[in-house]
Amino acid sequence: MDSSVKRFLTEMADRASAMAEGAMDAVAGAGKVVGEKKDAAMLRLDLLRLRSECESRFSEIGRTFYLMNAGAWPKEGETAEHRIESLLGQVGEREMQISDILRRLAELSGKSAAASPVRPGPPFAPPAANR
Repeated sequence: MDSSVKRFLTEMADRASAMAEGAMDAVAGAGKVVGEKKDAAMLRLDLLRLRSECESRFSEIGRTFYLMNAGAWPKEGETAEHRIESLLGQVGEREMQISDILRRLAELSGKSAAASPVRPGPPFAPPAANR
């Protein structure tokens, strides 16, 4: 083979190799972005689930207050006050989990947790109060 043809083929192989490496880098970068988006979506789903659980606990607290004030709370078993304290404790646990998820979402988006638009409230505050 002619030396100019060999040189041409070598140059073409080098260019093809460089293009393949660039494509591999692009695919790896895209994969990382997709993974981060998936992680953020999963955290948002957890956030919605936790907020829904908090709202359910608040609804149960309201129902307990109603039954207690109406005199319809069962005399045997758990007292209304104990039930309310238990529910408030459950809400507090979920609020801590919510705060952690918000911090992780802020980290994923590149913002600091201090820049989060959500203000932490007391552990028994409804999630709507944090917006």
